[in-house]
Amino acid sequence: MAKNVGRSDAWKYAIVDVAADSTTVCSGPCRVRAVIVNTALSAHALPIKDGSTTVFTLPASAAALATYELFGMVFESSLIVDPNDAATGNITVLYDPL
Repeated sequence: MAKNVGRSDAWKYAIVDVAADSTTVCSGPCRVRAVIVNTALSAHALPIKDGSTTVFTLPASAAALATYELFGMVFESSLIVDPNDAATGNITVLYDPL
């Protein structure tokens, strides 16, 4: 049976404190719906990676409530938030493990 990719309950969330170095949000394949900035980011760009490959980067000093839509982009191996060691801020990642 095919997975219903349009269902509203499919998305999980992870709240990531970017001061805590690299964080693996999902250790396997997943879809990413959006990244929401909860607390303004420091003056460091914030890479979002699929394994070791940077797929998307939030801009330095992104404001609170900024929302970055990824529209269900598929990450093939893992979903990792990998900030600079001096970065600060807090984000929410909406994702769906596959």
